[in-house]
Amino acid sequence: MNPQIAKAYNQLEEWIEKNGPSSYDVSDIKALRFFIFIKNLSRKSKLAKILTAPLVFLSDNYSNILRKFFVVRKNIFPQGQAIIARAYFGKYKITKDKSYLEKAIAILEWLKENTSVGYNKYCWGQPYDWYSRKLFPANVPRATVTSQVANAFLDAYEILHDKKYLDVAESSCNFFIEDLNWEKDIDGFICFSYTTVDNYHIHNASMLAAAVLIRTWKYSSVERFKEYGLSAMNFTIKHQNENGSWYYWAPPDKIIGKIDNYHTGFVLESLEEIKKYLGTEFNGEKALKIGLRYYLDNFFENGILPKITFKSVYPIDIQSCAQAIITLGEIKQRLPELSEKVEKIAIWTINNMMDKKGYFYYRKYKNGRIDKTPYIRWSESWMLRALTFLLQEK
Repeated sequence: MNPQIAKAYNQLEEWIEKNGPSSYDVSDIKALRFFIFIKNLSRKSKLAKILTAPLVFLSDNYSNILRKFFVVRKNIFPQGQAIIARAYFGKYKITKDKSYLEKAIAILEWLKENTSVGYNKYCWGQPYDWYSRKLFPANVPRATVTSQVANAFLDAYEILHDKKYLDVAESSCNFFIEDLNWEKDIDGFICFSYTTVDNYHIHNASMLAAAVLIRTWKYSSVERFKEYGLSAMNFTIKHQNENGSWYYWAPPDKIIGKIDNYHTGFVLESLEEIKKYLGTEFNGEKALKIGLRYYLDNFFENGILPKITFKSVYPIDIQSCAQAIITLGEIKQRLPELSEKVEKIAIWTINNMMDKKGYFYYRKYKNGRIDKTPYIRWSESWMLRALTFLLQEK
């Protein structure tokens, strides 16, 4: 393995162990009632937008000062916990060091005890209010979060073959089908909603759920998991743009939005996972191929630096870096010619986004400013898992 990457993994792991699972979050300031009020007010008119602009600027650029002023507390995030567990499972498979297995299992136990309240199935959300076109209360279960947690339990099942872990994943799959909001389109395809309280159509969230359904079907043989997973996958394939890209929002939502790096990465990772577990039944080969081509051609400056969107390099976001390594790390197992590229992306990220203390920065901006705040859910957990894809190299 590349010694620089191995060193970075060890430093990050030590930082997480030392500092614990709680942290601030990229969304905690904007989740405050005051800033939600400001956000809503800014949409009333052009004048309101101008008047509230300084406060919006403060929330975007001086979060740590505002956290002290508003006495914002750190949280433990189910999503971050799940991704750290997945990294530990990955490290265990490489080293056979049982301490990693024990740490991962301990996290799974915590996750079982910290599900979203009010649901009779295993599901998880984020521990803060969240604004996206409307206000979502804290801990409302999300497709994105639940899929990451379910995958951690499936990782455990693949290693230990203990059905209690598969049972959790099956419960989450039933949550996707029975508690999320979806309806069939004219072709009979579905798009899972983002949460239980919206009717949004968002490709990456729906595809993450689809991949979990297919993966769980592989071990449970519950046919409806396969049926719903394929239906959601075919919805996203249907709405792929001719150049291979996907908009963040899917029809019939009228908000087209941007085409960005890490959300595209989630879709491609999900397609690759579905291909892995479906085998010869996979019918998304063309979509995966042209999607990967678009991703490689449009989201990397000089072929290495992960861009935030196909148009913009800045701000350089750590999740774009991490997801690029994860997405291409998954695919390189089938296409080893990607191995060198993945390693170069990882080394660039280590050299440019990693602090000497062992954690990774959130963002770098065009004006040279760096937001060095460590965020477990957004940054550190993802990079820990990302680096595990390279620990066996060379």
